[in-house]
Amino acid sequence: MNDHVFQAQNICKNFGKNPALVDVSLNLRRGEVLGVIGANGAGKSTLMRILAGALKAESGEILLDGKKRQMNSMLEAWEAGIGFVSQELNLFPALSVIENLSLVPGSKHNSNVILEKSARATLDELGLQVSLTAKVETLSLADRQLVEIARALLQKPRVLILDEPTSALHVGEVERLHKVLRDLNKRGVSIIYITHFLEHLLDISNRFAVLRDGKRVKLVTKGDRPTVPELVEAMLGEKPHSADSLPEQKQDGTDGVELRISELTTAKGLNVAEFKATNGEIVGVAGHAGSGPEELFSVLFGRTKSTGGSITLPSGAEHKNNSADAVKSGVAYFPADRKGCGLTLRQSVTENVSAVRALTLGWDGLFPGRRKQTAIATERCRDLGVKLADVSQKVGELSGGNQQKVVFARWLEANPSLLLIDDPMRGVDVNAKKQINSVIQGLMEEPRVILFHSTDPEDYVSVAHRVVVFVDGELSCQLSGPEITEHNLMEAMNGSWNSVSVIPQN
Repeated sequence: MNDHVFQAQNICKNFGKNPALVDVSLNLRRGEVLGVIGANGAGKSTLMRILAGALKAESGEILLDGKKRQMNSMLEAWEAGIGFVSQELNLFPALSVIENLSLVPGSKHNSNVILEKSARATLDELGLQVSLTAKVETLSLADRQLVEIARALLQKPRVLILDEPTSALHVGEVERLHKVLRDLNKRGVSIIYITHFLEHLLDISNRFAVLRDGKRVKLVTKGDRPTVPELVEAMLGEKPHSADSLPEQKQDGTDGVELRISELTTAKGLNVAEFKATNGEIVGVAGHAGSGPEELFSVLFGRTKSTGGSITLPSGAEHKNNSADAVKSGVAYFPADRKGCGLTLRQSVTENVSAVRALTLGWDGLFPGRRKQTAIATERCRDLGVKLADVSQKVGELSGGNQQKVVFARWLEANPSLLLIDDPMRGVDVNAKKQINSVIQGLMEEPRVILFHSTDPEDYVSVAHRVVVFVDGELSCQLSGPEITEHNLMEAMNGSWNSVSVIPQN
């Protein structure tokens, strides 16, 4: 008897001329958890979207109970019993929790009373104590993620696909979710589980599948269960590598420009006992989503209030829990979401470059001169190598890499002493990455402190002089120079740091 409830055979998918998946096959057994791993861009999410009916493959087959099944839409997949929780949440913020949970195929046949009873039971099982009538937009990211998972569970799926389901969850919430998944296994539900948190996979998965560069690769282990280093090696390849040439460190220690943090805590669990960064070096701040880097940047830029500790800014100004004051104190934030937070796409390059200088700092008076702003924007764009027709062009018409350079131009006009650079290489091509890397190296010409965060470990290899790693809200270890490799970083972010140094607490 064939025990495979769900199969993907020789799946191929291209985006333009770029192959995303090449002859990938997966077999999912009844009542098991299949852990799927791979580095950024390996093809994991693309494969899951094909299995869930959200994308169509160029070739290949999907089998359900041994029979070919064409998934033409997510609705068809849901009706076939395939539940999908995407890493990009698909909730309606303006609707209530119960209204979002009602958007499940078949729920219209239930009475409101039955639906509310089932919804409450499911949320309680996940440990989410929120009102069913609460608007989703009022919930935290972690609570929204649990609502998304609850919606999939209410479908009572035969196959459940979870793409990064724990990225915003805390330890207790992950444990409750895993308990729910084990209970589903006992009832015969099959689960595909994707996450960068390798310890989560080791805790819950029965088998593992590894994707690298769009292809399925073999996982070699010495024992019955893989270790974190073995999973990392399978994801990234056998040969660890550091940068061919490390960035030149220009620190001379003569001007005393430094950032000091002591006993810093927040309500979300950030706990930084001691941290120092000085001018002339680029310090990478690494960790999985929710482990601490984003929270640290949010505190430093005044968006999140600390609950204890002290921060000494490089400018010498008092740190305040307010973004406008942070800018005036010499703090610049290069956001990961350049379209949502970093730029106004419908405005010109000139308007974007002058925004912080003119509006937040008020350096150009009540009525900024257009000629002066144009000259400043032109000079900045020339220095940073922005490719454009002229500075009157709308930012939305530029490529992703050039948009990111405009973000740099915008903030450099404020002459900041602390730069918080959050995932600047996201969504740009290889050539643009090299150009942005060059821009970041050039920022060290002035006495300033630079903190750099990325969702891709490879970026730290080419950018950072040293990298501090967060695990569960705390600084766990530090890598310097040749120690900075993708392998070491992945192991450190997953709590395995045998070959890297612990941060000295002095």
